[in-house]
Amino acid sequence: MADTRDYDVVVIGAGLGGLLSAAQFLRRGQRVAIVERLAHPGGRFTAKTFHGAQVSTGAVHMLPFGTNGELAAMLRALGVPHHIHDSEVFASFHARGRQYVCRSVLQLARVLGPRQFAEFVRLGGAMLLRQPLPEERGQTYREWLDSRISRATSPELYAYFERVCHFALSVDLDDVLYPEIVETTKNMFRYGAPGIVDGGCAALTGELERRVVAGGADLRLQHDVTTIEQADGAVSGVRVRAKTTGDEALLRAPMVISNIGPWATRRLVAIPEGAAVAAGALAAQAAQAARERIPLPGGEHDGPSGTESTVPRAVASGLKVHLLSDESIIPHRGIMYCLDTERIAGVVQPSNSDRRLAPPGKHLLITHQLMRGEDVNVEREAARADLRRLFGDDFGTKVTILTMSQYRGEWPVNRAMQGEDVSPATGVAGLYLVGDAVKPSGYLMVEGVAQSVNALLDTLDGPAIPAPHTPPKPPKRRAFRWLVAPPPPHPGS
Repeated sequence: MADTRDYDVVVIGAGLGGLLSAAQFLRRGQRVAIVERLAHPGGRFTAKTFHGAQVSTGAVHMLPFGTNGELAAMLRALGVPHHIHDSEVFASFHARGRQYVCRSVLQLARVLGPRQFAEFVRLGGAMLLRQPLPEERGQTYREWLDSRISRATSPELYAYFERVCHFALSVDLDDVLYPEIVETTKNMFRYGAPGIVDGGCAALTGELERRVVAGGADLRLQHDVTTIEQADGAVSGVRVRAKTTGDEALLRAPMVISNIGPWATRRLVAIPEGAAVAAGALAAQAAQAARERIPLPGGEHDGPSGTESTVPRAVASGLKVHLLSDESIIPHRGIMYCLDTERIAGVVQPSNSDRRLAPPGKHLLITHQLMRGEDVNVEREAARADLRRLFGDDFGTKVTILTMSQYRGEWPVNRAMQGEDVSPATGVAGLYLVGDAVKPSGYLMVEGVAQSVNALLDTLDGPAIPAPHTPPKPPKRRAFRWLVAPPPPHPGS
């Protein structure tokens, strides 16, 4: 007979969203169990030590909105120790074989030249100073750009928009709508500089793990959830199996929070015999699957009525390269966008913020590029070709590849496309979602994960609470600080 334990909340997945959710419910005095199939927490926001370097599992040790962002605000509210090194510059740009460091937006004129910079100001004004017009609301980002500038006559400007999209969203211009780009761009300017976590993302995950365990959470690593149980139309707990021993347990709880994405969650729910797959309790998950056109388990296909769909919808994916360099390549804390490469969108040198992220005497670089096809070997060769463009004869001698890794589909989890988000509520009473797939519009990566937890708390507490957990966005006027210099860091950083 399976061991049976009682809790107030069971969290599936000990990624960032799962750990933040657990910390929030522990803060409310509730009994919490966390189930994680891997031997470590953190998901794609942690790192492993390899040859003395902190190799990140998914993120580049970076918080997109730095100390002013929603993740940093939640960490402060939870009392989780952390330190973030904000970017010192707007960005730098590798163009025409050299690197240009831009402390402010105005200094982009040196990269783009007078004519392209004038076009940049015109397009930036349209994005930041007005809402999308009715005819723009259904346009993809590429359709919007192609109607206004030419890649042939404005190559650096077109590459600027393209590479920021690839680096920040891991999708191509065809795969995201223009209004989503507007919201994301506004947030990037309102919140301010991205930042690198001191100690890397593993240090932050470690502090969160210690916080939830000290708070009394039952953290079960190397455990698979086999079924999300239901009783009378509501969740009643989860069945789990230890990967090392095969022992099974029933964790009973009136609330289950899933951090493994809508699709994986859907597969775990025990559907009553005769129930329609895409109706009732699983409406939200079915809607997500229909948008992404992902085949259902067992050979079924998506669509509200189970009809077949053979045209796949792009999902966010990318290839990341960790490099060790004998010399510093990027002379600042921040992102170097690559405007003269074929595939690599940007490079970060996190060891500028914390030398412990690289072995002694070395510098850690992380590149990111969009995956354009299914052949991983082709993608890797494209990365190597770009690295030779960037570093010349130093590539392979002074600059060497440490690891290459790709992400797509369901691993790492929650790889939902920007703007393809679902509600925390699933339609099954007591079953909720957090994570990348639940991020509100305009919020990137881990900032979106933190906002998904805020959205969950707002959903649970309802409209009667004095103030919502999801805070208002910073005022628009903050964006203008980037014209001359980066906004100052948060005073509590």
